[in-house]
Amino acid sequence: MTALILLVCHSVRELVDLSDALWQNAFNIERSLHYYRIKRRLQLFRFHCQQFWLRQSLNNSDSMQRRTDIDFAAFEAHAECSQNVDAFDNTRKEHLRFQQSEGRHQAPLDCFNDIEVVDGKEFEASFYEYADAVPKYFNDQIGQISEGISFTVTGYLAVNCERFSINLVHNNETRDVALHINPRLPQNYIVRNTKVQDIWGSEEVSSALPFLLSRGDKFFIQVLVTDACYMISVNGQHFATYTHRIPYRDVRILEVKGDVGNVEMQRTLVLSYPQRLPQSEVKNIELHIDNDGNEIDSSVEETVKIPHEWCLISAPITQSGSSPKSTNSLNDLALTLPYYGALPPNSLVEGRCLKIEGRVRLLPHSFYINLQKGQDIWPHPLIAFHLNPRFTKASSGAIGKAVVCRNAWLDGGWAQEERSELDTNFRPGRTFSLAIVCTKTAYEVYVNRIFMTDFKYKVSPGLVDAVYIQGDVKLWNVTLEQNPLIKGKNVRVYHNPLDTFEF
Repeated sequence: MTALILLVCHSVRELVDLSDALWQNAFNIERSLHYYRIKRRLQLFRFHCQQFWLRQSLNNSDSMQRRTDIDFAAFEAHAECSQNVDAFDNTRKEHLRFQQSEGRHQAPLDCFNDIEVVDGKEFEASFYEYADAVPKYFNDQIGQISEGISFTVTGYLAVNCERFSINLVHNNETRDVALHINPRLPQNYIVRNTKVQDIWGSEEVSSALPFLLSRGDKFFIQVLVTDACYMISVNGQHFATYTHRIPYRDVRILEVKGDVGNVEMQRTLVLSYPQRLPQSEVKNIELHIDNDGNEIDSSVEETVKIPHEWCLISAPITQSGSSPKSTNSLNDLALTLPYYGALPPNSLVEGRCLKIEGRVRLLPHSFYINLQKGQDIWPHPLIAFHLNPRFTKASSGAIGKAVVCRNAWLDGGWAQEERSELDTNFRPGRTFSLAIVCTKTAYEVYVNRIFMTDFKYKVSPGLVDAVYIQGDVKLWNVTLEQNPLIKGKNVRVYHNPLDTFEF
């Protein structure tokens, strides 16, 4: 009787799923069947992942790796997004792409997800297959894995490189892939995925960084294992995190496939991440804090150090084929993102300001600035001030409108977030001069000399020794300067007009 009831329930569920597929796809049979297959595949993928964690918990109750709260429903939810059926692709690969915005704000790197769902069992899923089945690197003696273990893979991309992959694999009958890192050069993105029982899950391709790999060049990819996730860096810059879908402790194989050569791997136990390269080293912030110039005339205009040619989106081309002033050489002088700047300890004190000059990109989504202690991604640094303008919610409002979030990371987590919808004076494609001013009790933020917002100190600003900037801006300069007094007045150049406090 029990078996009969289960069979009936299973049949009813399949009927409901088929009806839902037909309804969501306007009764288009081909699309509905494709939708149904994807949904059933991800349900099966979810089931196999659950079985993995269950078996591990039964074998070792102390090795749950903090995954008792894993959101398996998120894997299935990707297949249930019905608003994007028009993205159905009729090419040989036959895939469904859609974009999903995460409404929660966990960390600066959590911003926007692009998901591509591919059925790994279908013949058309060629991105998971290689003409040369022999790995370019194979190591089944990588040892026991625990938090803090780092794998650094180096090699050279072929001059005609299309794609390659780095896989962390379980040494079981189905060779389940705990982490699949798959750079695809024609598409300029890096896929992350998991395969269980020959079934691929949903791909993750979002990243806060631009694509950093070039054909014919050397690559440097680091994978750090933590209890919560894998952390992946490319050429010395943190690229993405990937939450564990199956347990990592049973991973025994690392392999590299695809259009690469001279591949080497180094396993180390690290205390910090990422491993820096010369191009990703932290830069010292210029200090302009001479007390002799602590008073200026109120008639003196603010000095803008950004060259006019750099402010232009594109320089005019002369008949000879060259611009009047080389825009490329000026762009080469710009600061690369993500930007790490070092400050001396106790340099952020009352009467000083951090000045950031740059340009907003043409189609900005968001950017953020962290004043923090420490220059690493892991362990998580103390963040005294996190400033994050988000432009996506202002599309229907005035240009420059943004939701400005402020927060701090301390005691192992984020404090209570503060957010306001403001006219920020940030204009797409236009330059800006942003000043974060230290007062007695708070950071005050000014854009083009106009007060925007403030944030009360949660920790002492004297602890800040690093500035981290990332997002949809181009940076020209970052300096630490005095906030001088105006001659004949008892106020500083940057002062909140609503604040009646006198110095």
